[in-house]
Amino acid sequence: MKKLLSLIIIFGILSLSFCAIAQEEPVYLGTAIRSLSNPYHAVWADGATAFANSLGWKDYNVIQTCEGSSEKQLNDIKALVARSQGNVVFSIDPNQSTDAPAIANELEKSSVYFITWWNKPDDVSVADYKYWVCHITFDNRASGYNTAKAIFDAVGGSGKVFALQGLLGNSAAIERWEGFEKALTEYPEIELVGWQAADWEKVKAYNHVSNALIADPDIKAIWCANDSMAIGALEALRARELVGKVPVSGVDAIPEMITAIKNKEAIATVASDAFWQGGMGLSIPLAVKQGKIKMEELPENKREWIAQTILITQENIDWYIENYVEGTPEYNWNDYWGKWVRGIKE
Repeated sequence: MKKLLSLIIIFGILSLSFCAIAQEEPVYLGTAIRSLSNPYHAVWADGATAFANSLGWKDYNVIQTCEGSSEKQLNDIKALVARSQGNVVFSIDPNQSTDAPAIANELEKSSVYFITWWNKPDDVSVADYKYWVCHITFDNRASGYNTAKAIFDAVGGSGKVFALQGLLGNSAAIERWEGFEKALTEYPEIELVGWQAADWEKVKAYNHVSNALIADPDIKAIWCANDSMAIGALEALRARELVGKVPVSGVDAIPEMITAIKNKEAIATVASDAFWQGGMGLSIPLAVKQGKIKMEELPENKREWIAQTILITQENIDWYIENYVEGTPEYNWNDYWGKWVRGIKE
């Protein structure tokens, strides 16, 4: 009897051990972003890697870059689904908003949980999908509006302004431009002398600004839809000894832009905390796959939501550097809604 009891106890312990091991089975963690040459996405990838390392899943961390190709992004996602035999979750920044439904349909077929960032058609509802956990974005209109006001105020509310849009057809670019246009209506003495789409890229921004300054040397400020383009604009200004004299703004809070604001070469940027995006973008769908989050219990405002951002200017640059550059914020990857502000439709 004692021998039988001992065997039962041993069997129970082994069963519990097996369950624990099964629950901790590694899952491939797929991050689909644009390019690691983009400093914002490079930090995003660092956050994804930090999350994977926190689980001891370094070998299961897969960073995919589409380099601006929607076709490549979808094919890479399909390839990882096949390679992992469906044992994968995804955090995806669709190359363009119109790419999101095609990606969603592909992952729905394979029963793969995923979230998207930034780009999604307004008329597509995440709630209509079983495996599309949520879509997270930021208040791009506010970012475009606030950074525009910052440069307009820096030039005394009057003068000629040149603008650089991002990738046309990209939701973030469209919404930031809408915010910029709203600010324009509030500053009647600001004249928009021209704009170009630099596709988020520094080199294209440099060329566009260089040409704009030749065409109109009286440009007083430059608004940019992201920081990579703002850095390109600063390089064009530096070549003409105008850096620090012509206010520049951007969005993303990449290291070069933070330095530029600290040195009073640039005026403003907006931080969405790309490192947090990288980790949380994987933590949320993984929590659903592991049963920690129940999809059926998520309200609509947790399926499509806006996350917190920080407007960075001369007034708070030292605080930002102390807490986010020289210091490292504490990230609790289980605090899924810690930066939730409101539902997109609220």
